[in-house]
Amino acid sequence: MRKIFVLIVSGILLSACKQTDNKNISEKQEIKKDSIKTEASAETIKSDSGLLEQFSKNKNEVILKLKSIANKEAANALYDKYFEENNALLGKIEEKESGVIDKFYNEEENAKKEVKLLGEKLSKHQLEYFEIGEGYVEIETLPDFYYKIFKDYVTSDYKDYLYLKSEENKTLYSADAGLVISFKDLGDRVISWENFMSKYPDSKLFAAVKEEYKNYQMDYLVGQDNTPTAERATEENYIYLENIQEFDRFVKKYPKSPTVPLINLFRENFKSENIHDILRAEQDKL
Repeated sequence: MRKIFVLIVSGILLSACKQTDNKNISEKQEIKKDSIKTEASAETIKSDSGLLEQFSKNKNEVILKLKSIANKEAANALYDKYFEENNALLGKIEEKESGVIDKFYNEEENAKKEVKLLGEKLSKHQLEYFEIGEGYVEIETLPDFYYKIFKDYVTSDYKDYLYLKSEENKTLYSADAGLVISFKDLGDRVISWENFMSKYPDSKLFAAVKEEYKNYQMDYLVGQDNTPTAERATEENYIYLENIQEFDRFVKKYPKSPTVPLINLFRENFKSENIHDILRAEQDKL
């Protein structure tokens, strides 16, 4: 009977020991899992901020290179390369932060807090949110980001180009298929780029500038879908008074501008369904 009791007690103790061991093993496994989760979370945070850190690292490296660069043409080439690489990196940052960016217009408190926190983080790296209309938001460099870095090192055409772009980037150009800036401001942009092309006909930037200039011209003359310069939805088509006044201002102030003949051409043919083709054909002659 005693032997049986001892065996029973031994069995109970053995079972208890096994349960204790199993519990300890289970607790260790949970601790290990929690540790792994914590490490993974930390790694995710590190990964999230890694792209922004890389952005600033690249900027600092470029600044150091510029201080010992051989000549201004080499500085031009460095800008071209850096600008292209930065755009690719910004694309990766946007993709990484898309979950927060998608909440930009969300009115929930948690969403607003996330957007604010990311905005503060971006600001530390000279980046910012940029609303492009139709509910879309991008991450962009500050307007004068490239101008400040390169203005003292590049050739005069690159310097003037970067200055003009820095000024333009301060304001959204268009959104929701309509112009955001006024037609007067757009007319002044047209003149700015005409002056640039006249001053730097041999610039490496000339071809790209001309294409953008032609787009500005077309928007100035015809407008965009939601900000047209003429009424075509009624039987009696007409150019809006504000645009007639703007065209008159432009012609008077810049009579020698190559855009003046295009203004006259538009006023004569604005009722035509092929007005865009008519204007483009004339642009190609310039």
